[in-house]
Amino acid sequence: MSAVLDPPPIPRLAPEWQDWLAGNVVRGCTDADMLSVMRDNGFQEHYARVAISVVRSMTERVQQQAPQMLSGYKADPIRLPAHSTVRAGDREIGIGFTLADPNVALIQDLLTEQECEKLISLSAGKVTRSSVVDRATGGDQISAVRTSAGTHFERGENAIVARIEQRIAALTGLPIENGEPLQILYYKPGNEYLAHHDYFDPTDPGSAEVMRAGGQRIATFVIYLNNVTEGGETRFPELSLDVKPRRGSALYFEYLNAAGELDARCLHAGVPVVQGEKWIATKWLRQGAYQR
Repeated sequence: MSAVLDPPPIPRLAPEWQDWLAGNVVRGCTDADMLSVMRDNGFQEHYARVAISVVRSMTERVQQQAPQMLSGYKADPIRLPAHSTVRAGDREIGIGFTLADPNVALIQDLLTEQECEKLISLSAGKVTRSSVVDRATGGDQISAVRTSAGTHFERGENAIVARIEQRIAALTGLPIENGEPLQILYYKPGNEYLAHHDYFDPTDPGSAEVMRAGGQRIATFVIYLNNVTEGGETRFPELSLDVKPRRGSALYFEYLNAAGELDARCLHAGVPVVQGEKWIATKWLRQGAYQR
């Protein structure tokens, strides 16, 4: 009697390709166009067709079954250029994917490997337990919601920070002055940041005080400074979207439109690190010039 051999395992589609497919489904791309790109990148046709079908089904189900998340919010056109490769100040960068309404994008190679390493080395000796905004007073407080450690650099504090700020301004068209200080965050195994919004809830008593310095937050850059062995994804639970850290890339999302409405769909979390460590740089952008 001959032995029955198990079929070979089906390779898992990389997260960046999952994100790319989901973004293109949202933008209305055809299966034929996505299949052509995947074939050009070495995917077997049958595998690519199955992947496209699965991601399209999941993405369309989220769109159809979660109308309560829309809450009447209508996003403005995303501030980023509508090209796959763009010039950001002194550097050529790529746009990995772009979602529209809600406005979310993955920016590739915003920082060089050397810049990432330098930011980590400049920060490693001065990180302290991260705080969150006290929603009652607008001050800072330590909370179990956020278990990372962190530090920050003032605008233009060093050459790398200045270059990052110039690149962000070139990409978004927003003045450098609208950016808060660059936050550096360190997550060791087990550290996480539970689901939260980056904007200040207008119903919170402390929000008025926080918004005296530049108004409401309108957008966020999460810049990944290293690759994480396992865990550490940025998760949007209401969008069924996970983004895996990749050194030098940046996740960008907007949550305030011209009408002054806030997009609650940009709820996001820093998934616990399982193996390795996670370093990120976060840049929050305001409506006006940020002055503390």
